[in-house]
Amino acid sequence: MLMTEAGASPQHTRLRTQNGAVHIWKPAAYDPSTAGIVIYVHGYYVDVDDAWHDHQLAKQFAESGLNALFVACEAPRGPTHRIPWPSVSSLLVAVAGKLDAPPDAKVIAIGHSGAHRTLLSWLDDDRLDTVALLDAHYGELPRVRSWLVASAERRLIDVGDLTRPWTDQLHSSLPETLVFEEFPSPDSGRLPGARGAQIVYVRSRLGHMSLVTGGVALPMVLRALRLPMVTDASRTNPIRPL
Repeated sequence: MLMTEAGASPQHTRLRTQNGAVHIWKPAAYDPSTAGIVIYVHGYYVDVDDAWHDHQLAKQFAESGLNALFVACEAPRGPTHRIPWPSVSSLLVAVAGKLDAPPDAKVIAIGHSGAHRTLLSWLDDDRLDTVALLDAHYGELPRVRSWLVASAERRLIDVGDLTRPWTDQLHSSLPETLVFEEFPSPDSGRLPGARGAQIVYVRSRLGHMSLVTGGVALPMVLRALRLPMVTDASRTNPIRPL
């Protein structure tokens, strides 16, 4: 069953699949010829519908100004729950009819907290270009490091808050990391120089949940992705906290 919100643009579609709901959001002034695909994976103790509405994900995606299709999928709601989407490819095949993007579009995965289980299962998928971990780096350092260093084309954007014991350890072994001691002021709108760096690490002081509910960290991390902006989005627009 397909449910689509009224209005021409931006466009939001909610799909029901055998692995749970999937939300697809397309910004105003979207250009399919240059778009990327950004997959958002929620953390524990919420489902994708709750995360979509309670965390105002559409608003935060819009704040990024990126020319991308944003896909939010179901994920484990607790440490004992199964992973609904064990690979990037299985998810993209399931929603292929709604993906108005080029066949070679960059595929980027961004996840919060307990999303680490899903994202770790995706590291063997060749379509994955960039991984962004929002306080989601709970151990498994060798796997993430091995995935990253296997190709100079791969990127890691890492945010440590509760996970600082692991994130500090990883990035101490990656001297090329661009490190931020905290998120800049929302007025700056971005992480300076982050788009040009292969590895970005932010030592967050915002708090674990505020990373995805506050309206500052998520749009700022998204703006660090190497994707074009939509034509009506200014690269200098400040972030507007929720």
